Amino acid sequence: MDGSLNPWRAVCEAAVRAHSEADAIRFWKISHATEDGPRALFDYRFEHTLGVVKLARWLAPLVGADAEIVECSAWLHDIRKRLDDSGGADTHAQDAADAVDAILEGTDFPTSKIPFVKQAILHHVGLGLSHRLEPIETACLWDADKLSKIGAASLVHFACISGGFGPVDTAQILERGDRWLAFARGIVDSLNTAIARKEGEHRFHFLIHHYAQLRREWHDPMQESRP
Repeated sequence: MDGSLNPWRAVCEAAVRAHSEADAIRFWKISHATEDGPRALFDYRFEHTLGVVKLARWLAPLVGADAEIVECSAWLHDIRKRLDDSGGADTHAQDAADAVDAILEGTDFPTSKIPFVKQAILHHVGLGLSHRLEPIETACLWDADKLSKIGAASLVHFACISGGFGPVDTAQILERGDRWLAFARGIVDSLNTAIARKEGEHRFHFLIHHYAQLRREWHDPMQESRP
């Protein structure tokens, strides 16, 4: 392989950072001054993407998927998505797929795998499925993306971003969490691979216990000290 080509992982990460940081600053309308320039209060899109990448790296080899296709699609699946963008139809999957060629141009990513990256990106949108996705790389991106929305990291991400959409308090977080559990159950049921479903069940039960504990602390704190 030509050593003069740019490493694709670094290029993908840089592209995601550039898009997500600019969009996060637009969303928050305020930033922190740092030595590296302005930083958003919380860059949700990059944190979400990084979580999906970590899950993709874990899942792909366990189910026999092409690790490069799954990781690359994880990096780029939301590369054109914007926070709080309610101005019309959601086309971010198609927009992201359309951007893949330009982002990977001049990198060492195998060109023969690019169509499979695009296919995975085009089919990652939604919270439920009527059928299992194919090929396995497309299924893996779905599973990694959806697993990132449930579990401990998702609680951090949602808590950090929620204040950007309006005032928030503990009671509201609990109420939203109770509603989210119904969606989370559906997310677990939508997962394509047995390994992802097992992890999803573990994360789902963690969420149940988390919100049950929060409910006890907030609505009946004395219950904690009762025999």
